[in-house]
Amino acid sequence: MSKEYLFETTVRFAEVDRDQLMVLPALLQLLQEAAIRHADLYGVGAQGLAERGTSWVLNRLAVQIDRFPRRDEALRVETWSTGVRGFRGYREFRLFAGEELLLAGSSLWLWIDLRTRMLTRVPAELEARFPIGGAGQPPHKPELERLRFTPPAATAPVTPVSVRFSDCDANDHVNNTAFFDFLQTALVREGRPAHPRKIELQFLREIPPSAEAALVRFEDRGGELAFAIATAEGDCAVGVVA
Repeated sequence: MSKEYLFETTVRFAEVDRDQLMVLPALLQLLQEAAIRHADLYGVGAQGLAERGTSWVLNRLAVQIDRFPRRDEALRVETWSTGVRGFRGYREFRLFAGEELLLAGSSLWLWIDLRTRMLTRVPAELEARFPIGGAGQPPHKPELERLRFTPPAATAPVTPVSVRFSDCDANDHVNNTAFFDFLQTALVREGRPAHPRKIELQFLREIPPSAEAALVRFEDRGGELAFAIATAEGDCAVGVVA
């Protein structure tokens, strides 16, 4: 089995917006799908989740988007692990159209016990056999784990976005890719560009299936836009977009 995983697809009509460009959540779903399929090959993916009782959850992500894919465009996701240590897993993503690099990203995942919702160590035998790929290619964001985000003020204007049944996944919470739907929807409603080129964020807490809406706040900060995605209980994700 390869240290790198390649996932090929074509942009479907259902995945593009009014500008014929791929919507942000669909773009992130490509990365998620490639990561899950690669992890499945080594017994640490979504397969057997119910029996195992543990799963990866995304904690941090930093992506640079040079261009949004267009309808009917053939795409290739390349992903690889840069290490599994304790309860942390590190993964890189590159998205191509032909030889053109469209997106580069770094991610940090946490291994949790789905019964207790607590962090737990990746079993030693799984950690040992999960390969490190990338052929020495440097991470897109080597300092990802050290990034700290200051959320917008609690008094910042709020844009509510409905949480739908389809936003929730097999981990019994709102899937991380739905957060990008909330973010893009709020950007458009606030009259801001719909196709950001840089997104960096940290997930703080789950949004449960019972939530009716995600509450999105923005704050301008010198060329970047700080954001928070929250529920009535508090912030669930914070980051910056540009």
